[in-house]
Amino acid sequence: MNWELTNGTIITPDNVIAGGSLTVGGNKFVKVDKKPSGDSKIQIDLNGLIVLPGFINGHDHLLGSYMPRVGSRKPYLNWLVWDNDLKSSPVYAERQQIESKDLYLLGAYRHLLCGVTSVHDHIPHFVQDMFSENLPIRLLSDYTLAHSITSFALKWGDSVEVEHRLAVERDIPFVAHCSEGYDEETRKSVSVLNQKGALSKNTVLIHGIAFSADDIKLLSENKCNVVWCPASNIYMFEKTAPVKELMDQHVNICLGTDSPMSGSVNMFQEIFIADRYFEKTYDNPLSSKALVNMLTVNPARAFSLKNLGTIAPGQLADFIIVNGDRTKPYDTVKTMNYEDIMLVVIDGKPAYADENFIPLFDALGISYQKVKVDSFKKIIHGDVLGLLDRIRKSVGFHKELEFLPVEEW
Repeated sequence: MNWELTNGTIITPDNVIAGGSLTVGGNKFVKVDKKPSGDSKIQIDLNGLIVLPGFINGHDHLLGSYMPRVGSRKPYLNWLVWDNDLKSSPVYAERQQIESKDLYLLGAYRHLLCGVTSVHDHIPHFVQDMFSENLPIRLLSDYTLAHSITSFALKWGDSVEVEHRLAVERDIPFVAHCSEGYDEETRKSVSVLNQKGALSKNTVLIHGIAFSADDIKLLSENKCNVVWCPASNIYMFEKTAPVKELMDQHVNICLGTDSPMSGSVNMFQEIFIADRYFEKTYDNPLSSKALVNMLTVNPARAFSLKNLGTIAPGQLADFIIVNGDRTKPYDTVKTMNYEDIMLVVIDGKPAYADENFIPLFDALGISYQKVKVDSFKKIIHGDVLGLLDRIRKSVGFHKELEFLPVEEW
């Protein structure tokens, strides 16, 4: 059954269609136009609400979906020193009482509430595959990987050379943490990748706080991609990637939250920190359109997602409806919060919405729970209340998670 949203402010994101309409059929966009098609049985007037492609989170570890953050010896030398602190912390022992499938669900709902429709979960496939079913968002799973580019990296995947070659052959991303720290090995990560022939348009590097000018030149020349995680970087290392220098050299930049045990509470906070850091560091604001691109077309390009990242006929219907200033639609991304997320659609199916969209869920036969998210009345597909109940039973007390401020309505 086709259904249609009319009178929206649609960011495609190449341009803005004021008073635009989009028609969804199955899991794809059928029509995106200035005028309504008029042939859909279900038609909803958006009254100017802003329509964006679903956000694509370029980096997270869903098994790490817990709080509070861990870190007492900042700035850390590298990820391993922080990981040792994590594994010895009381909050880690608490987290271990929770089933891994529920940690995945926590991470997925954390993102859904912020308009994130797809996430890259950086972990070996044999782990991810055990918990990837029945998640409320799209889990990116077609990639090769390394943990990082040092002798103390976790043994994920085959050798860097093999993993990168497979990525190029299949035209999928090769993903690795890179230059995440200050030790000599970590600072040489890009040079090592270059020596191994592992820099290409398929290469997606996470963090990059130690990138040098020579590194940036290599990344640019080889059309590599970088996922910027400013909240996690600043928290752990008191420094983040040289993002403007990367952008000036036309390196494709995406935004990622990392785990909430080191990174941001949610994507709203990640965007705020990225925006504030950029303006403070470079004495110049980060454009709202650049931020939108870091969440849509840029990660679609980096992760070889040819059917995602834009709103256009034939593309997969992953999109969000946001309340904001329709005269400055790109700026909405810098100020939005839980209240402003009006509708999230994934694979053509509504997954989360403001209470005003109950008629759409009912018309499409989508089941939902009525919840309050940060005190705002919302509806959500799935059983997030049951998830929270299981978490609290697992740890033995009424655990509150800042990234999932959900209660029964």
